[in-house]
Amino acid sequence: MNSVRSTSWRKELKSHIREKSLVFLLADSNLPDSYSMDIMKVCKIKNKTHLLKIKGGEQIKTHQHLIKIYNELDVVGADRKSVLICLGGGTISDLGGFAASTYKRGIDLVILPTTVVGMVDAAIGGKNGINLESNVGILKNQIGTFHQPKLTGIDFKWLDSLPQDEIKSGWGEMLKHALLKGGSHLEQLKNAEPNIASLAPLIIESGNIKEGIVRRDVKENGERVLLNLGHTVGHAIESLELDASTESEIKHGIAVAWGIVFTLEVSVIKMGFNDAMAKELIKWIVDIIGYREKMWGSKEIWLKMCKDKKNINGNVKDVLLRNPGDVDWSFTWEREEFTILWEQFRKRYELTSC
Repeated sequence: MNSVRSTSWRKELKSHIREKSLVFLLADSNLPDSYSMDIMKVCKIKNKTHLLKIKGGEQIKTHQHLIKIYNELDVVGADRKSVLICLGGGTISDLGGFAASTYKRGIDLVILPTTVVGMVDAAIGGKNGINLESNVGILKNQIGTFHQPKLTGIDFKWLDSLPQDEIKSGWGEMLKHALLKGGSHLEQLKNAEPNIASLAPLIIESGNIKEGIVRRDVKENGERVLLNLGHTVGHAIESLELDASTESEIKHGIAVAWGIVFTLEVSVIKMGFNDAMAKELIKWIVDIIGYREKMWGSKEIWLKMCKDKKNINGNVKDVLLRNPGDVDWSFTWEREEFTILWEQFRKRYELTSC
């Protein structure tokens, strides 16, 4: 894994693009114009610099948006010595990373994440991709590659204008890493408020937890699977909301956090996770992400889980916890058992059908 994560990214970026034929900046149009203009100034040493803005969000992870980027790259004359820079959240780096990995069989990638999710998760590890419109609806991240960024630039000033739901979404991924790590890091997150001032000191360490796992298992042949904690159910919830085209599209990290709530309950039953600790963690999680009145039924969730990327030979796989820092990534679901536990979960939290 030949990738650099840096807070002194301007110097690193100038050095990297010096020998490049063209700089292609893919930026989220939701961001203030000053963000992309700042990057363009950093890249002014290049005569050929091109800016394309796309409104970020899960809805852009489609073939249509991918082809739009390919066409733009072609029109401006990008070649194999070009570099694609992604400025935005996880959906921008997912889409842009996939474009970079496949255009002319691969060009260099730089990611400048502007969300907490991006800084602690999406921009780390080289995964990218788009969603698949299948016979059971939209499926998350079914088409993609591994393509490591040459540089990931961290700049906390980009978080200043972040909406609260995006902060909570990032917190959901930080929660995942804290449960995987356990110990003092989990305690520090529990003592932090869900705001940037309080979370900023933990963001780098949270990213380091993921980076350490990825370095040991780049292509997810083993240990990296544990980074899917909360994602089996979380991705199912996200996919169902995309199918419904709801205006209040659930944020990725919040869906993951709900997946972790369910995982904690299941882990008490299947892994012997301490019941009192699980209840304490669940209360803490729900207090931060907010209560939800509705949730999809077991049939809908199961159909999405059956298409999960972790599955092997038709077996629905999941990640459970024995304790914080002690993870089992080999658990296999049986449909009947999942149905019972999921409906008990919905009843306990008085979650009506969507």
